[in-house]
Amino acid sequence: MLSQTKSFTCTASNFHLANLRESDMSRVQSGSYLSTGWFTFILAMDACYGIHVYGMINDTYCKTEGYRKVPYHYYEQGRDECDEYFLHEHAPYGGHRFITEKKVFAKWAKKHRIIFTHPNWTVS
Repeated sequence: MLSQTKSFTCTASNFHLANLRESDMSRVQSGSYLSTGWFTFILAMDACYGIHVYGMINDTYCKTEGYRKVPYHYYEQGRDECDEYFLHEHAPYGGHRFITEKKVFAKWAKKHRIIFTHPNWTVS
């Protein structure tokens, strides 16, 4: 029903304003690029009443003892997801701040209807 849909007013500048608001740095200052996950969250929060996220690890997963190593891309064996996250998080330029983004997603989950499963996130 049209009456139950949210108005969709997201613009490209909204993506970068959200990044600036959450990190106190512009994309250029941070030397990073926003991930497709970031863009998806911004769009989903504007267009949907609730978001169910399946299969996204949280910001502490890669530091957990005995974490399960999985490929970064399903089609590219040999590149571990956590190794890629750490590489990007600390790259001087040109990377994605995946771990930082996950912290922001957890923060957003406190204010929006966002549920993380497989693995479940504890949002406190």
